[in-house]
Amino acid sequence: MSICPHCQSNKVRKNGKNRGTQRMLCTNCGKTFPQKPKRYTKEDKYKALMMYLNNVGIRKIALFFGVSATAVLKWIKNAHVLLQELLANFNPLVSDKADIIELDEIYTYVKKRKIEQSYGLLILDDRCVLLHLPSEKG
Repeated sequence: MSICPHCQSNKVRKNGKNRGTQRMLCTNCGKTFPQKPKRYTKEDKYKALMMYLNNVGIRKIALFFGVSATAVLKWIKNAHVLLQELLANFNPLVSDKADIIELDEIYTYVKKRKIEQSYGLLILDDRCVLLHLPSEKG
């Protein structure tokens, strides 16, 4: 038995099909909804986002999950909005001094960019420090 996602009533009946999916009509609130529940969980959307961040194309992700490319773009945009909200409330500890760290790949990257100033975010357990890496002039 289906339950209306709008008013949680179990007084529902069949109301035709849309693209092969059974539509239901709630006799309590009058709204329609598909019979099957939402198909993609947060874990699925997280996997799609990780694929996108690892340079898998949007069309390939859509093909893998069986959705449209527009749906994948919507998932990515929603994740972006959520990340912006989290970063707006994030206050890292800014310090001129840092703990002793190994700068193997970071050092090579900074050396290649001699003119521009660089910054790095160091995260250690529950602490976060924004590092300023001065540029070399000369």
